[in-house]
This record gives sequence, structure tokens and C-alpha cells, in this order.
Amino acid sequence: MKKNSTNNISVCDEKNYKRLYNLHSKTLRSYMYYTCNNISTAEDIVQEAFVKLWENCSSIIFDQALFFLKRVSKNHFYNTKRHDKIILKFRESSSSRKKDTDNETPLFILEEKEFALKVKNTIASLPDKEREVFLLNRIDKLKYKEIADFLGISIKTVEKHISRALKTIRKEIGNV
Repeated sequence: MKKNSTNNISVCDEKNYKRLYNLHSKTLRSYMYYTCNNISTAEDIVQEAFVKLWENCSSIIFDQALFFLKRVSKNHFYNTKRHDKIILKFRESSSSRKKDTDNETPLFILEEKEFALKVKNTIASLPDKEREVFLLNRIDKLKYKEIADFLGISIKTVEKHISRALKTIRKEIGNV
């Protein structure tokens, strides 16, 4: 009796990769379109997912590729939404600060802008997981337990990521 399994098929083989693309790209695009309600964004997310699949092809089992693509697509979408939310909050806070800074000196305003840019660049330079955990805690105001549940990691890991992020930020910016 012969087993009909595709576990031994390599995703890294170009024809198998194309086969996966032809099999799943339309379905995945529709899935993401229903999630984000924008066809252009959905197509971009699907392309990013297939790039990630190619980058990780040696560690992906052919039968699990669709699951991997869905997970990467959803994560990419949620990360984009979180980033958009952060930008929106920053814009709201900076527009409210503009009203307060009408009486400030130009030098103070320049220093404040430089400091904000330094903070933004420092946070952007954090490793992905540390940045994600840090922003979930500091921007989205999630508790460590909520972050651990959301990301599927332990509370100790969340604590470690926050601690490392704060160390890096303090080193780069100073103890503010």
C-alpha cells in the first residue's frame, strides 16, 4: 500500500514553489481581502507572505505551506494595523502639542523634534520581538499577561523583552 504524502516535496524547488503560488495565491488574496477590505493591501500582504515562504522554504513542509502563508499574512496585517494605530496616536498627540508649543522658542521646538526622532529611531532599531512587545505594552497599554497570551509566549519572555528594550532605549537616549 502506497502512501500519498507530499511531506518529502521541497518547497525550495522552484516548480513546487510556483505550484504552491498557483494553488493558494488567489484563495489567500481573497482571505486577506475579507480581512482588510482593500484589494491592493491584500495583494501586497500575499506577496510578502510568499516572499517569507521562499526565505524559509527549507524549514517549511509542503503540506503546511498554506497554514504558514495564512499565519504570516495575518501577522503582517495585524502588525501593519498596530503600526498605523501608533502613527495615528503620534499625529494626534503632535497636533495637540502644536497648540501648546505656540509660546515655545524655536530652539526648544527643534530640540523636541530631534528628541522625538531619536526615540522613534531607537524604537525602530530594536529587534522585532522586543519592539513588538514594548509597543504592545507602552502604546497599546496591554499588561504582560495579555501580551503573553496574544503572542503565545510566557510572561517571563515578555518581561525579558521589555527589560532588554528599556536597556537599549536608556543606553541610546539616556534615562528619561
